[in-house]
Amino acid sequence: MPDVLHHETFMNDGPVIAIVPAEHHGRMRAHSHEFYEIVYVADGFTLHSAGGTITLLVAGDLFFVKPGEEHSYINAYQTKLYNLIYSAEELGNLRRDLAALPGLDEMFSPTPAPPDPGAKPGEEKNTRLIHVPMHERRSVESALREMAEEREGRKTGWEIALRIRLASFLLRYSRMYAEQWDSRVISADDYYGYVYKILCYVDTHYSENITMNDLSAVAGLSPDYMARKFKSALHMTPSEYVRKFRIARAMELLCTTDLSVAEVARRTGFSDVSLFSRVFKQSVGLPPASYRKNAVE
Repeated sequence: MPDVLHHETFMNDGPVIAIVPAEHHGRMRAHSHEFYEIVYVADGFTLHSAGGTITLLVAGDLFFVKPGEEHSYINAYQTKLYNLIYSAEELGNLRRDLAALPGLDEMFSPTPAPPDPGAKPGEEKNTRLIHVPMHERRSVESALREMAEEREGRKTGWEIALRIRLASFLLRYSRMYAEQWDSRVISADDYYGYVYKILCYVDTHYSENITMNDLSAVAGLSPDYMARKFKSALHMTPSEYVRKFRIARAMELLCTTDLSVAEVARRTGFSDVSLFSRVFKQSVGLPPASYRKNAVE
């Protein structure tokens, strides 16, 4: 049975709002919690399993988990997280207004978002996931640290301040969601311009033969400059990202379909099943067939 975390583990008085920093290395077992959780990846990268979907998370990613949803971290590498945990009741009358905003409508909806009927297994869009632009990352981390300082400092009115800061952060989440998923506003000078286009390209072409020339053309940069910008933002090379993204999709297919290992390899961009098995074992620690058997059990 997965662990169920309760807010009393992290706080014993005041509003049910807290920032819990965490570092993950390797695997964190599956768990759920009674509270809402917004997770910001400050550094490193990890595979994240939730709701039958396995996603590659990198520095700058922001997502949420609802109460009762089971999730886990797999193959984490020096992953530093900020976990914002809270009870929706702390929002009071603002909850209804916030729940009407983009992104927050799914967060507070009692039912999951309907799947994309045109998406194939392993190709569904994770619309909970926001890639925070480079120019906003420092202020996002500052907002989270300031919430932590309110609880630690306990100055006059700290309980009110926590609730206000929570509502403000949720509003920020909604605005970033709208920018990323609704209007697709892309600036040529920041994270979206140089890196987000590459992430989107890999997301839709990972089953094909992706070259560095392909990625540099997508970004509109020379291959060397593109690689430097990408590594500066995500702390890994474009080739590493493509490989880890493919492995994340392979893990998902192994868990959720009856496809043969050879077919999973083909669908995730590996022309040779032996190479796929070798790379999969290096990344996950088990051969594909063994991973599938353990996941089923």
